[in-house]
Amino acid sequence: MKNNTPPNNVRALRKIFRQTQAEFAATIGASKDAVVSWENGRNPLSAGFARRISHATGVDEKSLAGTGPLWVQLSLPRRPFTREEYQLHRKKYWGNSDQHSAVRQLGPCVDALELIIRAAALAGEAEGTVPLAGVRDSFVQWCRQAAEDFNLIKYIDAQLEQRKSRLELTKSLGQWREMARQDPKLARDFGFKDDPKRADQEALTLGMETFPSWEPGWDMRRGKR
Repeated sequence: MKNNTPPNNVRALRKIFRQTQAEFAATIGASKDAVVSWENGRNPLSAGFARRISHATGVDEKSLAGTGPLWVQLSLPRRPFTREEYQLHRKKYWGNSDQHSAVRQLGPCVDALELIIRAAALAGEAEGTVPLAGVRDSFVQWCRQAAEDFNLIKYIDAQLEQRKSRLELTKSLGQWREMARQDPKLARDFGFKDDPKRADQEALTLGMETFPSWEPGWDMRRGKR
């Protein structure tokens, strides 16, 4: 049976990097299975992934289609794509380290999100609609999907731990004792240890560290239980 999947230059690009399929998949933020399917023609290389590969490596996304030569993106005159061109792209576009890259990309992405949200609010006022709700929901769903697709949850949790805060409560001993009966774990988290010799009316201040929850669309800067 004839394979009608359009050819692509993924294998040629990978060979330039001298990487295995797994290593190349990690470079472009895809799964190894996806890379294998593009190279053997089982699945076409989508425009979205071609764009992602172009952003990640600096190769011209249009030259990823077909079997012609690979070019450097936005180069005039056109230059052949090489490992050296990738290294230049990495340094110029992304930065000297992943953390530097994050700082560099964060500003423009935050700006874009702000413009979209403000535009949705303006459209709602002008047209009597409520696009803001849909825009917010789309963003929340994107956050969840991105975290899942790129296995980011443990790294998100690591950052949230750095946003911990201390929550202190002052209650009477009688109230603390009631909490210990109703929610023993919460009382333990606050460090409550009962002293039967003390009266219910005595005040006691206890505290515990709290961490924000990973809840896209909600405040993750304040400590939450």
